[in-house]
Amino acid sequence: MARSHVLRVWALAVGVLVGAACAASDDAPAGPAPSERPAAEAPAASPAPPSGAGSPVAGATTPLPPAAPLPTVEEQPAPTSLAVEGLGVEDAPVVPVGVREDGEMEIPAVDQVGWYRFGARPGDEGAAVLAAHVAYDGVDGVFRRLADVPEGDEVRVRFADGTERAFSVNAVERYPKSDLPADVWRRAGDPELVLITCGGEFDTGARSYEDNVVAYASPA
Repeated sequence: MARSHVLRVWALAVGVLVGAACAASDDAPAGPAPSERPAAEAPAASPAPPSGAGSPVAGATTPLPPAAPLPTVEEQPAPTSLAVEGLGVEDAPVVPVGVREDGEMEIPAVDQVGWYRFGARPGDEGAAVLAAHVAYDGVDGVFRRLADVPEGDEVRVRFADGTERAFSVNAVERYPKSDLPADVWRRAGDPELVLITCGGEFDTGARSYEDNVVAYASPA
């Protein structure tokens, strides 16, 4: 499903921005991310960009929407692990994240996935955002090859109560960091899983990749 219609989200009073961290790994090229090559093809060795290179949307001007009101009923079980068949990801820990003091979205360790807890829960109404490193400090992240995930690939999310929900990838897109679609953060409409990491060219001056890689998945 094409995602050419890109909207801008209005800024929060505190200027909240998404910030999923992603530095280049030891074998990451300074040019196009290895995610643009077939998954079976090993990336060419080249000098690594500096570690701690920001996030999928570091330097972006697209702000997050305001946090949803606290629920008045008992909270539902949170997601605890993620499996993406086409990426060889099995039981990657999922942890709830919010917003840091500097206004960027919190992103956990390189081997974890952050669920934006102020948005939808995976499988519930609206878009549920899961963000992870492409790489950090020379270590490949969970979403290292997110751009290579094939359409139709299965994504499974397990919850704290032991239940599991399955999704199917229906599109993979790349956007400039300042132009994430507004519907990535929607809290209404059909359930959708949104997986985000960084990609595209590496900007050595900004110490960050220029784009976001976004995979969309619908309930299977």
